[in-house]
Amino acid sequence: AYFDLIGLPPSPDKIEAFLNDTSGEAFTKVVDELLASPRFGERWGRHWLDAARYADSNGRDRNVFWYHAWRYRDYVIASFHANKPFDQFVRE
Repeated sequence: AYFDLIGLPPSPDKIEAFLNDTSGEAFTKVVDELLASPRFGERWGRHWLDAARYADSNGRDRNVFWYHAWRYRDYVIASFHANKPFDQFVRE
């Protein structure tokens, strides 16, 4: 779940806490925690940014930096965190 949702491995403390949780809700707790993590929006927002061909610069010989491009990147990540409906996201 860690690799799928946030792209990072769990810490040893998180593994131990999961293994020591004897309730039937251990996996549900982990998934809920990962979905609330800022890393979730960063990982999945990246796919949209790739599709939209997001870049901070043009990447050519004269590497021109787009100074306000980060605003769009942060908007996309915040939209994933807010669980914004896709049709609303596209309209915006």
